[in-house]
Amino acid sequence: MADEGGLVRRGVEPSSLHRPPGRPPARFRIKDVTAEVIRDYQHYDPGDELDVSDQSDAQQANATNDVSPSTVHSQGTPYQERLCWQHNTSFPTAEANIARLQSTDYVSLPTPGDLESIWHSPVATTYLDDSVFLPGSAYLDAHSTFRSHLIQEVRSNVPTRQVTPDPTRIDHVWGQVQASYTPSPQTHGTEIPPRIDPVDESDSTNLPAPQLSEEEEFVLWKNWFDEVAPWIDKFDNDRHFRHTLPVIARSHDHLRYSILALSARQMERKNNSKHTERSLSLYQTAIQLVLPQLHTRSTPVIASCVVLCVLEMLSSSAKAWHQHLDGCAHLLEAVGINGFSGGVDQALFWCFARMDVCGGLIASSKTLIPVEHWAHGMDLDADVGRFRADGGYNAHACEAVYLCAQILDLLSFHSNLAGRVGATPPTSADTDEAYAARWMRLWYHLSAWYTTRPPEMLPISSFTTSASPFPKILYSNPAAMSGNQLHHTACILLLRHKPSGVTVSPKPNSIFWHARQICGISTSNDDHAAWTNAIQPLWIAGQWMSHESEQKAILQLLEKIEKQSGWSTKWRAEDLREFWG
Repeated sequence: MADEGGLVRRGVEPSSLHRPPGRPPARFRIKDVTAEVIRDYQHYDPGDELDVSDQSDAQQANATNDVSPSTVHSQGTPYQERLCWQHNTSFPTAEANIARLQSTDYVSLPTPGDLESIWHSPVATTYLDDSVFLPGSAYLDAHSTFRSHLIQEVRSNVPTRQVTPDPTRIDHVWGQVQASYTPSPQTHGTEIPPRIDPVDESDSTNLPAPQLSEEEEFVLWKNWFDEVAPWIDKFDNDRHFRHTLPVIARSHDHLRYSILALSARQMERKNNSKHTERSLSLYQTAIQLVLPQLHTRSTPVIASCVVLCVLEMLSSSAKAWHQHLDGCAHLLEAVGINGFSGGVDQALFWCFARMDVCGGLIASSKTLIPVEHWAHGMDLDADVGRFRADGGYNAHACEAVYLCAQILDLLSFHSNLAGRVGATPPTSADTDEAYAARWMRLWYHLSAWYTTRPPEMLPISSFTTSASPFPKILYSNPAAMSGNQLHHTACILLLRHKPSGVTVSPKPNSIFWHARQICGISTSNDDHAAWTNAIQPLWIAGQWMSHESEQKAILQLLEKIEKQSGWSTKWRAEDLREFWG
């Protein structure tokens, strides 16, 4: 004891005497969790003053856990150091066909300035993909050719299709199954002006098909009907991707190969297969067949473009989504398809629109197709009135997507609009009268959306249990699951950016309540169609979860989604881990 006292007098702490050599002294911090206990009973207002403990946590997170795209890219390992690519052994005929197109009719990819000059959309992100679309890969070469031709087509021609629904093909906009599909030049456009740099179509109809046996094609079609088509049809009561597109594909090989390519790629992702030769060959063949037909701007051509876009979303780094969405967005915008076009065109639009909103949440940007072109372009109130007038729970779910797009348009000046921390500090735009007025109109429509939900959009069962960190909320259909989840996501975004001085009446539920609703919907419902649109809402909600049990449940759910559906979630799980610290 005398020796120990001497050490103390010389400035050596007693605790260090019993610590193994080389181990730093332990540090402890007492954290006040009172706010977590009572958070559901209080309304969170970003303008309210934080207590000392919350403010300390927020400042620490702001300094170290900003997961905005620019921060992740700058802090991560340089891409060149992580690059590891092995070329696919793909079918030589498809490779040769793509090479021929690249050498004879290839158009340089537009620069961000080019995109801004021809279309008011956010600049595509500069992230390199972390999967099959790697620099130098056959997948990226095919995509680059496809994308450049899409943009060239939009630049070279004026709109060739009617914006309003065609009465010869559409009986009703919502809820009416088309008896047949009979494409004709008269219903797909007016006279088509001469193309600039026409594509050589001399041998496009005699291409050697990929080596695919009848049994293999059967398996791919079955996977399309059982797994992939239900994803895309989740807001479509007529199930156009399941019922109509396969019929169209019988007479349009580019659509047939597009569907088979997406089905093959989904199976590769789900099975965690490194062998991508089959999906690559089908993808290349679909592109080779559709390129000479782009000038027709027909529904089968647009269907192929949208299906290939889904494949690229499934296969690429989500932080590069805008690069894979913009070409298809250009085409949809040029032909004038919107959310009320009717029939197959309407189904194609909403499939793309959901991806567009997800891309906006990732990039903190407006949607690529301007939201004022989603309906009839009159004003917010008139557009919402159109959704309500058409009725039906699928239209109600689509309205939730539309309102999310409107909110992205309102908040796009924020650098990290979906993040809990790291957002742009409040500016004059947050406090001006125009911003406050539009915020109030959107909040009014969001509240009305929730209180006027059709019976199909209401939960079948809802309760809380100590066995789960989130409420149990069971719905009967994927439109209700995804639509309600998007509603809660939209509420979080608006409450997060509420104008100062604005009072909402009645008092809204807290951000934490909406966040746990998002998590509860996904943990309670195993529908893969709803899961594919849940990844961004779960990331937004996860940032508000601080308890270990909540965080563990979200990570397990994200892992389950990727394992069972093939849709990539690891990148968002890593973002949450970094945010939580």
